[in-house]
Amino acid sequence: MQNLNPTLWRTCKMLAGQTRIRLLRQLFSHPGECVSALGKRAEIKVSAASQELRRIQSRGLLQAERRGVHLIYRLAADPQVSSAAPLLKAIQTACATLPPERDGEMAVIAAGLAHERRIRIVRALLGGSLSKSALQCAVRIPDHPFHAHVDTLLESGFVIRSHNRLHVAVPDHPLAKALAKLLRQGAAR
Repeated sequence: MQNLNPTLWRTCKMLAGQTRIRLLRQLFSHPGECVSALGKRAEIKVSAASQELRRIQSRGLLQAERRGVHLIYRLAADPQVSSAAPLLKAIQTACATLPPERDGEMAVIAAGLAHERRIRIVRALLGGSLSKSALQCAVRIPDHPFHAHVDTLLESGFVIRSHNRLHVAVPDHPLAKALAKLLRQGAAR
């Protein structure tokens, strides 16, 4: 369980970037293109595209292949990264079923879990709803950062407030469903 937290929150932090989401969409829509073509399609400089693609690859979601002077990236899960396959499948499902105008939702959803403290909060709520004060005691996070993390989780849709209690919620999005499943698997261990 300890290894899942940093890997998952760092992967979410990477996915919280709008530019990286645009590149993932381009990789899905135009497989087998070089870095410069992907950068042009995503409307960013080649150097920025190269840097962002390396970030995505570092989380196990891409494979790189050199073809002459060109570097070609493909969507492919690294088998050594346990979260890569389900997250990549969710991203591909989102790209296949949702219009590009909704791609920004992936960044918002990922931002919700882009910090180890937010993962700790969600895991605490997997056991059942809690008042804000009971939750803060359970996760032992100081006042100001706790409230900021809860606000981010509320914005992402992973947490909802009802009758002065906080509950886990899973947004109706393939990425959110995959992340929730990974969290539950990690909590069960």
